[in-house]
Amino acid sequence: MRDNIKLVLIIFLCGACTSKVQNEKWHNQRTNIVSVKDDIKAIDMEDVLIGSLAQPYIFGEYLVIADYKSNDKLIQIFDKKTFKHLLSLGDVGQGPKEISSLGAIAWNEKEHSLYVTDHGQRRILSYNLDSLLNNSLYSPQVKLNFSDVAFPNDYYINDTLSYGSFIQPTASSFTQTSGKWNMRTGKIELIAYAHPADDKKRIAFSLSTKHHTLIEANRRFDLISLYNMDGELQYNVYGPNWDQKGDRKEHFKDAVICDDKIVASYIGEDWNNNNGATIFHVFTITGDYLKTLDVGRKINYFCYDADNKRIIMNLDSEYQFAYLDAEL
Repeated sequence: MRDNIKLVLIIFLCGACTSKVQNEKWHNQRTNIVSVKDDIKAIDMEDVLIGSLAQPYIFGEYLVIADYKSNDKLIQIFDKKTFKHLLSLGDVGQGPKEISSLGAIAWNEKEHSLYVTDHGQRRILSYNLDSLLNNSLYSPQVKLNFSDVAFPNDYYINDTLSYGSFIQPTASSFTQTSGKWNMRTGKIELIAYAHPADDKKRIAFSLSTKHHTLIEANRRFDLISLYNMDGELQYNVYGPNWDQKGDRKEHFKDAVICDDKIVASYIGEDWNNNNGATIFHVFTITGDYLKTLDVGRKINYFCYDADNKRIIMNLDSEYQFAYLDAEL
């Protein structure tokens, strides 16, 4: 009897995360749920009108909002500490200084510039923020044009090299994978590893140069893959909803590395009929499960302000933008 009790205790203590092989981690449950609904604080965007699907970024001292549904200025810039509106940029159109289809935005700290991807004209525009703030007639520069083979969906600039997720068109659709990109030469080195169950890869990408870690949070499977910055697989992290054949559910919506934690918005419902992500799963930087934050509202997009320890969110709720003080 005593031996049976010991066995039950061992199973219970190890149930949240077990390992089958060296580079695999298995989460049998994610049940440490903390409600943070009452801790969410609304952000007053003054009189700036922003569309319903807008993605926040933290770059330097700025909160940058990409407004994908705008018919006017596509990008709004705020002070990240006070949320004071500073300027608007990015005209919609097909012209040489306009954006026809807004993609991801990246930050070049060395140049103090925003890099704005235009999927429609297949190029990246560079906006120097010092020039923008001091010259109302400033026009962006074309940083580079990209090929039809693979193009960036999301990226992080690290000196001469960039790291990001890239879209690769296929005969009938597309796939996504991460890699590194020399923006001077145009050379892209994609991660060679592909999970055998995932032939139509859809991912959310995040990177920490401090921890030498790149992550891919899978949208079609309950799976997070962790790599080093050389593209070598460190861990596949499987969740309790893992199904190797695919379960037609939407899983991870977005993922961000917040200091030494991975924070990922999660859905876990039918791909075509779900209410969106309302929770964050929080993991260690090596993929061990810590807790689940129940926001109680639909999370469209989010980012992390490391200086002010805030998760900043675009929500589908009674207020559009909000933040959570996050001592993770």
